[in-house]
Amino acid sequence: MAEYQVKLKNWNGGVVALFAGTGRTVGGLQSIRFDKRLRTVGQFAVEIDGTDERIDLFDLDYQVEIWRRDRAGGLDWYVIFEGFHRSDEYRQDQSGQEVFVSRGHHYNCLLSAEPIYWLTGTAQARKSGAAETVAKAYVDENVGPGATSPPRLAAGVMPGLTVEADGGTGATWSGGRQFKNLLDTLTELADFAPADFMVVGTGPATFEFQWRADQWGYDRTRGNAEGNVPVVFSPQLGNVRNINYLYSRMTEVNVCYVIGQGAGVLRRTVTRTSGHEDDSPWARRAVARDSRNTAGTSALNDKGDEVLEKQGSRVKMVCTVKQTPATRFGRDWDVGDLVTVEYRSFSTTQKIVGVQVGVNQGGEETVQAIMEEPSAISS
Repeated sequence: MAEYQVKLKNWNGGVVALFAGTGRTVGGLQSIRFDKRLRTVGQFAVEIDGTDERIDLFDLDYQVEIWRRDRAGGLDWYVIFEGFHRSDEYRQDQSGQEVFVSRGHHYNCLLSAEPIYWLTGTAQARKSGAAETVAKAYVDENVGPGATSPPRLAAGVMPGLTVEADGGTGATWSGGRQFKNLLDTLTELADFAPADFMVVGTGPATFEFQWRADQWGYDRTRGNAEGNVPVVFSPQLGNVRNINYLYSRMTEVNVCYVIGQGAGVLRRTVTRTSGHEDDSPWARRAVARDSRNTAGTSALNDKGDEVLEKQGSRVKMVCTVKQTPATRFGRDWDVGDLVTVEYRSFSTTQKIVGVQVGVNQGGEETVQAIMEEPSAISS
C-alpha cells in the first residue's frame, strides 16, 4: 500500500506544516485526490481533520506538495503533485466530524494567468521558428523574467518562474497570437511540434517551464526501439479494470481549406488533408479557415495541419490501473509514457496524458490512467 504525506509551504518556500496519517495527533490527513495532466491545469483536494489548528496556516497560493512512497515498489518518498492552495472549504460530515478541504491548481496554472499581451506586429506577438523556441519565448515574455512593462503592455512576471534552456526542437511554426491566452497558445504549439510541457518546482518558491520533444516520458510500448521494459495494460493481464475504449469521428475534420492573403480571385488558398477523407464514400468533412494575416504557402500549410491535428479522430482510453509486481505506478510507468493497451481485439499505442489519484481515509489508493492516441499529424 502506498503512503502519502502533504507539505504546506509559505510564499518563501518554507515548510510550515506536514500532514500525514489520520487524526489530529498523528498528522491530520484524511484523504487526497488529485488530477495531474500534461499541457493543462490539474487540480487537487486535500482533506484534513477540521479540528487541527494548523489549518489556519493555509493562505492563498501557499504551495502544497503531495509526497508518495511505495515500499513494495521500491520507491522512497518523492513529490508526485505540486500546486497552489486556492480554496478553503469547511464542512461537517454525516458522523459529525469537522473536515477542512484545501483545493488548488497545479503549477501549470501560471501559464494560464496571462495572455500574449503585446501589440500586433511586434516580435513578441508574431514569431517564426522551431516550436520549442517559440513556446519558450512566449513564456519568457508573458509570465517569465521577460514580461516586464515597458515594453510589455502590462507587467506579467511571475516571481520565481524561469524557462529552461532552449533545445530548438519541433517543426517550424509561424504565426501571430497577440492577445490569445498563453496556455492555449502553448497547447497549440505542442500539438504542432509535437511535444509536451509542464511547470516543475525546482526549489523553495522557484519553478521552471520545461518542454519535452515528442512526449514527456519514455517509450514503454511492446517492442520499443529504446530498449525499455514494455508496459502492457490489459484485462487479460489483470492490471486494469473499468476500462473504456472510445474511437469517435463525430466531430472529425479531415480536410481544411486555408485562405490566405490577396483579394478576390487572387487570394491564395491551400488544401490540407489528414488522409482519412476517403475512408468511406461519405467520410469527407471539410472546413475553411480565414488566415489572411499569414504569409507564405508553408505557413498556410502549417495552419491547416494545426486544424486537422486538433479536430481529427482519436482513440481515447480510460482505465483504473491495478498495482501488480510488473506494472507499478511511479516505478514502471508514469505521466507522459507511451504504453501498449490491449482490449478485446484492439492493440493500440497510447500516451498517458494524465492520472487521477485518490487516497481514502483507510489509506487505499486508486489510480486512474487517462490515455490518448499520440499525435497522428506532424509537419
